[in-house]
Amino acid sequence: MNPTKKTISLLAAGLLAQGAALAIAPVQGVAYASLSGTLQDFESLAVSDPAGNLLEGIVSLGGVQFGERFDGQELGVTKAPRPGVIAQDWFDDLTYGAPLAGLSLLAGAAGSNLGGYDYGDANGKALTGIGPQNSDGGDVFGLGAISARFAVGQSALGFQVRDADGGAGFLSVYRLDGSLIQTLTLGPLQNSFYAFARSDGMADIAGFSLYQSDSYYGIAIDNLIYGGISAVPEPGSSLLLAAGLIALLGARRRCPAQA
Repeated sequence: MNPTKKTISLLAAGLLAQGAALAIAPVQGVAYASLSGTLQDFESLAVSDPAGNLLEGIVSLGGVQFGERFDGQELGVTKAPRPGVIAQDWFDDLTYGAPLAGLSLLAGAAGSNLGGYDYGDANGKALTGIGPQNSDGGDVFGLGAISARFAVGQSALGFQVRDADGGAGFLSVYRLDGSLIQTLTLGPLQNSFYAFARSDGMADIAGFSLYQSDSYYGIAIDNLIYGGISAVPEPGSSLLLAAGLIALLGARRRCPAQA
C-alpha cells in the first residue's frame, strides 16, 4: 500500500472508532471553559457560621432546585476509611433505586440534608451534602449526596469540586421521566473543575445526583454551570467524514496507475 492510501485508511479507521465511541457514550467529558449558560455560584446561600450552616428542605436557586435525592432513589450508606486514623467516614449512597417519572426532589432528614460553607476566598460560598451520623459522632459536613433538578432540560453541565482528597465520586444524570442517561465515575476526586455534555447535543438532562466517598472532609460544589457547549463534531459527522475517506480510497484503487 502506498503512503497516501495508508494515511487515508488510518485516518478513516480513527474517525470510525471515534464516532463509534461517541455514539456509545451518551455523555462525554468536556472542558469546563467550553460551557455556556447559567452560572450558579452559591453566593446567595445564607451562611453565617464559620463552620458552615445547615440548609433544610428543598433549596431553590434561580432555575435549579437542590435536595438530597429524587423520589424513588434508595438512600444507603457507604463506609470508607478515614486517612491517618482507625476510623471510618459514612457517606450517602444513591446506588440503588431509580427516580420516578417527574424527577421530584426529596430533602434529607433534619440535620442530614444540605449545607452551605463560606471558604472566604475568591470563590466564596459552596454547597455541600450532609452525610449520615457515624458511630463516633464525627463531622458529617460534606459527606452527603447532592441532587439537582433543572427547570428545563440541559445538554451540558459543569461544576467546581472543593475539599477533595482523592476519593471516589459518582455523577448520575437523568431525564425528566426518571430514566438514567449515564452514571460517570469521577474518582480520584481532585480540587478542580468537571464538565460534561450530551454526545448528541440533546437538551434532555433534567437533573443529576452527585454522591461520593471522599474521606475526611468530603466535598462541596461551587460554580455550577448548566446550558450548552460550543459546537463539537457529532458522532454522525465523524462517521460521514470517515465514509467519505473510504469512498475516496476506493476511487483511488479503481483508477489505473499513470505511466
